[in-house]
Amino acid sequence: MTFKANWEKTHTRIHLSEYEIKQMLAAYYSENDIKSFHLIEDGCSNVNVLVRLSDSNTPIILRIYLRDKTSAYREQKISALLKGQLPVPEFYHIAEAQGHTFAITEYLLGIPLRDFLLSDSQNNVSQIMYKVGKALGVISNIKFPHSGFFNKNLEVTKKIRRDELVDFCLGSLEDTNVQSVISTENIDQIKALFRMYENFLPDASEKNLVHADFDPANILVIQRNGEIEVSGILDWEFSFSGSTLCDVAGMLRYSHNMPSEYRDSFLEGLLSTGYKLPSSWQITINLLNILSLLDCLRRSDLDNSPNQTSDIKELISHILFNLRKVKVVPYDSNWPSLFELESDKIKLALGNSYVAIHHIGSTSVPNLASKPTIDIIAEVKTLAFDHQDLTNLNYEYRGGFNLPLRKSFTYRSSDLNINLHIFEENDPEVELNLLFRDYLRSHTVERNKYAALKYQLLEDEVSHKKNGPMYRGYTLGKNVLIQDILKKSGFNRLRFVLCTHYTEWDATKKFRHKYFFEPNNIEDPYTWTFDHKEHKHFILYKGVNIVGYAHIQLLTDHSAAIRIIVIDEKHRGKDYGKEFMALIEKWLKLQGYKSVHTESSPAALGFYKRLNYEAMLFNDPEARESSPEDIAMGKLL
Repeated sequence: MTFKANWEKTHTRIHLSEYEIKQMLAAYYSENDIKSFHLIEDGCSNVNVLVRLSDSNTPIILRIYLRDKTSAYREQKISALLKGQLPVPEFYHIAEAQGHTFAITEYLLGIPLRDFLLSDSQNNVSQIMYKVGKALGVISNIKFPHSGFFNKNLEVTKKIRRDELVDFCLGSLEDTNVQSVISTENIDQIKALFRMYENFLPDASEKNLVHADFDPANILVIQRNGEIEVSGILDWEFSFSGSTLCDVAGMLRYSHNMPSEYRDSFLEGLLSTGYKLPSSWQITINLLNILSLLDCLRRSDLDNSPNQTSDIKELISHILFNLRKVKVVPYDSNWPSLFELESDKIKLALGNSYVAIHHIGSTSVPNLASKPTIDIIAEVKTLAFDHQDLTNLNYEYRGGFNLPLRKSFTYRSSDLNINLHIFEENDPEVELNLLFRDYLRSHTVERNKYAALKYQLLEDEVSHKKNGPMYRGYTLGKNVLIQDILKKSGFNRLRFVLCTHYTEWDATKKFRHKYFFEPNNIEDPYTWTFDHKEHKHFILYKGVNIVGYAHIQLLTDHSAAIRIIVIDEKHRGKDYGKEFMALIEKWLKLQGYKSVHTESSPAALGFYKRLNYEAMLFNDPEARESSPEDIAMGKLL
């Protein structure tokens, strides 16, 4: 089910006689003014009657309020407030009769956006959703002195606090309706999530007009001059002053069942009006949707609303699935203390090799949301240290990943996750991480951008956008912003890495093409080595700029062959090649390799001559410089 299309309607559970409807209409029209009337098949909270008049081709609406009698007056004032800005129905008359509050309002032409979206008009989704987003932007620009709930005069009389929202959630979970529909496991998960993410619920900082039931069922659209337009925004009875994210939540509640342009175009339209999404907006709207669905379930007549009940249950399960995947949480002031406790253990485990220890990563930056994993760098005298004492502390060795001169360890328990990165002292990666950490600590704008990017990347993962043109994964997707921050921080040392990021692979292909294959007018025949375990491809950075590339083949006799090593021509003459070679040698030695065979093509030999490089590696007398016959690839280079 999508957009409450199959939810049971309120008017099927109440009975208004013809006499009662006529009595209400008599408050504004004479009996002769009324040509006909009938109930409209929409609305889950109120009853709407379409009334045709004797002297007009334009009908009017008789709107009967079932839940809150004062909401008619709020709707009337909101209609006046938005007149000329958005298509909202004008209110002609409000009165009470037959025990009900009712209003006589303008009839707006159009069909529900829900019906349009569920039809075959998918080619116009982007167009209309952009306009819906812009309409919400107009609503969000209506401000009030305070956030909170309105009285009948549109005055804020009751403020909304985060702790009250949490209490409302926990109270709803004790309701018999909720407990009969939602599993005990899911109830426990909701409790834990609301405690964990309480700080992501809206606070009093936003004081915008909120529709509070902003979804495709309450928006009318019409075709005019070949364009789909928003022709009406209905049902304002639950409106209040607060966060626009409440309306974003309503509009995106079923977005997982729609094409991606549904969400993307809606948000694009909203942002075009100047509204700024907070960094944690995805988590916030999931929490708000849970609140709304629990409230609806709590008030439901379960026996007479099986479709509604089933849909709510399915939606809550989907939201919980999303939130379980989210690994970013608000900053926890306990993280520095956890680092201090663990660092003492690590120092002892490293023994005489220990030099220094640092708290790095997002958990080391106050007020930065983060994955709840403590990242630690330890500096040692040599990477050839004994791991046993760390193993005794239940640290698992994980290798170096993309950093050849790193040893990585992880510690995982039910209440603590740690990533331990060990480098030799003065390794450029240590300076890089410390500069990045300190820059975020002192620059709020970049810190917030970084947090926003994390949430977006996680949302993309949850939304299965892995095949989209911008999807690069959570870790790799942060690279551009990280590089920008490092540049601003002043980091400018040489560092070398294994190719992992798509920008590094792009650089690899360009180096190979420009310096080795293009001069010979041939296509690269060795791209298969990019995914071969015996071939390693390295990138050399100077600061954040890629300046060199090397291709190493690992042989079976504890030796390695350098197939390609090159410094970009605009960066030559600075000894980068010599330093690159020294880093490669160091890594090979750590891996247990005894010798390296160098490429013997004229270009390569000339390069090594400029390096003053000799074939002897690690003082191994068996190391030798290979002949042209030894290296098949070299014959093409």
